[in-house]
Amino acid sequence: MTTPTTHLSYSPGSLYRKGDPATSRAAAISVLDTLPAIQQAVYAYAYAQGFHGFTDDEMMQHFQSTRSTYRTRRAELTRAGLIVDTGLTRTLPTGRKAIIWAMFDKANEVKK
Repeated sequence: MTTPTTHLSYSPGSLYRKGDPATSRAAAISVLDTLPAIQQAVYAYAYAQGFHGFTDDEMMQHFQSTRSTYRTRRAELTRAGLIVDTGLTRTLPTGRKAIIWAMFDKANEVKK
């Protein structure tokens, strides 16, 4: 696998944890090759959040961005079935409720 050379690139090892099964590792790496740079960053962030999941606001804080760029890339990954709505919400500092998103294979664990 060739890792893209943009400032948003993620190494294959950043997409899985040491204890993940080989099949999960292979799946994460195979997806990385097909995604544009910002989608790669969002996908890697989603993976890093694991069973905790994330809200769009948390993701925007992580990327230190107030623009919709990352939210749009998350929406694209959602349409592709790689990130899903867990059916849960988290209360933001503003008091509003926000959808908790997670990688498709982690979403069922978020709900437990």
